Amino acid sequence: MNPSEKLQELFLKFPGIGPKQAARFVYFLMREKNNYKQDLARNIEALKDSSNICEKCLRVFSKYNNQKDSSICDICANSMRDKKSLMIVVKELDIDAIEKTKFYNGKYFVLGNLLPFLTEKPSEVINIRELVNLIHNDLQKEEKTENLEEIIFALPATDEGENTINYLKKTLAQIVGIENVRMSTLARGLSSGLDIEYVDKNTFKEAFEHRG
Repeated sequence: MNPSEKLQELFLKFPGIGPKQAARFVYFLMREKNNYKQDLARNIEALKDSSNICEKCLRVFSKYNNQKDSSICDICANSMRDKKSLMIVVKELDIDAIEKTKFYNGKYFVLGNLLPFLTEKPSEVINIRELVNLIHNDLQKEEKTENLEEIIFALPATDEGENTINYLKKTLAQIVGIENVRMSTLARGLSSGLDIEYVDKNTFKEAFEHRG
């Protein structure tokens, strides 16, 4: 396999990229000047040292946003965030979209995926173990004024999204102390099939205010 074929294979791992798009990327790079290719390669290499996965919410983040503790993202490290609410999303782009609305000030958890129907091993598809541990540890805090009060499911309005929410509710219901935590879902003002990353401020505000 020559370098161009290998690159096409690597580009195919990108979300939403098919064979034709992967080939288009490779031909674009082949035509570009060397300084562009060197700059691209240098910044890709730098990602290894400049990014990390938050040990709390599992969000991928840039270490430069939080110099004090490179294992915790800037949102989880922010003491001004509302510790009583936890919004569950599929991916980081969902968080980016919600943060742009400036309407929600709680914490997040990145699920990593949606749960297809008839999945035999959910823990291999979504970050359910980490979510259960996060909530369990939060509910065991001695300082009750900071305990979790609401879990908000901000998942796509799709069949898989609904299936995932139903599974999460059943699983989380087994955690000791969870009976005092409200579980809510964004109102279906969100268009059917809409991915959270494309939500605008007004639509999110409406869905958030009428969650239930």
